[in-house]
Amino acid sequence: MLKVCIKKKIDNFLLDMDFEVNGNILGMIGASGSGKSLTLKCIAGIEKPDEGYIELNGKTFFDSNKNINVRPQNRKVAYLFQNYALFPQMTVKKNILVSVNKKYEGIEREKKVREVMSLLHIEELEKKYPFELSGGEQQRVALARIIVNEPDFLLLDEPFSAIDAFLKWNLAKELKNVLKHIGKEVIFVTHNINEVYYLCNDVLVLSCGKVAERSSIKELINNPKTEIAKNIVKYSDFSREELDEF
Repeated sequence: MLKVCIKKKIDNFLLDMDFEVNGNILGMIGASGSGKSLTLKCIAGIEKPDEGYIELNGKTFFDSNKNINVRPQNRKVAYLFQNYALFPQMTVKKNILVSVNKKYEGIEREKKVREVMSLLHIEELEKKYPFELSGGEQQRVALARIIVNEPDFLLLDEPFSAIDAFLKWNLAKELKNVLKHIGKEVIFVTHNINEVYYLCNDVLVLSCGKVAERSSIKELINNPKTEIAKNIVKYSDFSREELDEF
């Protein structure tokens, strides 16, 4: 379980978040500048909140009262950036290899890389460099790189933002299967309600740095309670069943 109760002020913007994630994929949706990415960066340890606490499975990552702020590399939280952040000078295989969990050595490291490349169907790309890959291929490599480190929690920051619509839904189906396979808790950030509807169980609607509404995705679609949620729901035009047949 992830528990987040934090505040952070940047210029005139105040992030004031209080929520939990327990055993599912939580969608986080809102307009640009609503605090989605900043929330993820605080959880990952890239940004430091001004006050509050962040806790995952009983381990405290941040607590302003106790002066605790665990370094990002010690949080076992994987962050998939919007631009994927692959190392341009490394092949696909090496990009994944450098992130293998440190408990594996020698042949076991190679085996883990093979397993995750097979899971994401990128074995044929292992000798290519990032500039030789399509947007969808880059996304799969970036996902492989974070999964191979066996994180406890995944943060996915608009993973489909740079991909065309047709490819996006094929990748969404693939991502859904991968997340089911690895069985990790996830926060999935997007500005697209259709992606949330397809991939997520519950959803947070953010507005001006705060949670405007939280519900199951079906409840949000059928009965949005706030004006911002109603405006977001207006653009829902896919069902999960339709997408699975896409």
